[in-house]
Amino acid sequence: MKILKHTFRIPELEIVNGDLVENGFKEETYTFTLLHKGVGIFEELTSSPLMAYMVDIDVNNMKDSIAKLMSKDFIPNLACASYVKIEDNKFHNNRATAEDFKKLPVFNRINDDLDFAMELLQMAMDCMIDIKKAEDKTKEKVNSKKV
Repeated sequence: MKILKHTFRIPELEIVNGDLVENGFKEETYTFTLLHKGVGIFEELTSSPLMAYMVDIDVNNMKDSIAKLMSKDFIPNLACASYVKIEDNKFHNNRATAEDFKKLPVFNRINDDLDFAMELLQMAMDCMIDIKKAEDKTKEKVNSKKV
């Protein structure tokens, strides 16, 4: 999963006879990927490399790893960095779209959506694996030309 499309369900609230009531849900679908400029945007937002952050996850200490992944900043920063805005049959993934995502109503709810967090992490890992493979292939070609 290198491109993630996720539909968020946002409760619709309204005042009825002076009481706050939930009146159904509004569904909004957003697209995320790290294949374009997302990794660099994540590093701008957090001042730390995404690869280093993900490699630092200790599978032998899942409690600490899950706590790190589910920290209040990691998922929102990853979502902002990987958010893809689609307009007029073009896609945009840049610092401005990351800031746009922060202004969307869904932004304040992403830490509450465990399914989204898990899908976003899987997408990020898949993208990072592909990026690493591409870097290794490039290094291999450069080294073969030196010989």
